[in-house]
Amino acid sequence: MKRSLKVTDLDYSFRAHPITGNLVLKSGEDAIKQSVKTLILLNYFEKPFSVISGNVKALLFENFNIVEENKLKNRIFSILDQYEPRVKVSSVETDVSENSLNIRITYTIIGEESPEQAISVVVTRSR
Repeated sequence: MKRSLKVTDLDYSFRAHPITGNLVLKSGEDAIKQSVKTLILLNYFEKPFSVISGNVKALLFENFNIVEENKLKNRIFSILDQYEPRVKVSSVETDVSENSLNIRITYTIIGEESPEQAISVVVTRSR
């Protein structure tokens, strides 16, 4: 028997439900996917009184080589291992272009019998 994932979180679009007027919620795999993406994109000091950060955007201005790529992968594994206990990361792949960084994270949800999930995050320079 498949267990049901009982995870809910606010949808970051902060839309109101058309009938009830309450904020729309994300649940299950979608809530976890949103949490993983948020942890990766969060910069230092964006969350008051906290040092939780993937700080991936800071790497856009680095001279990206194999050492920086390994630092990024280790940072992602570490941040998700420490602050997202609902997932087990199996792989992190990166692709660097001139003005963007593409990150693909593959993970399994702990306690669920669902297949591996993947999320792609694209980080670009803003002017």
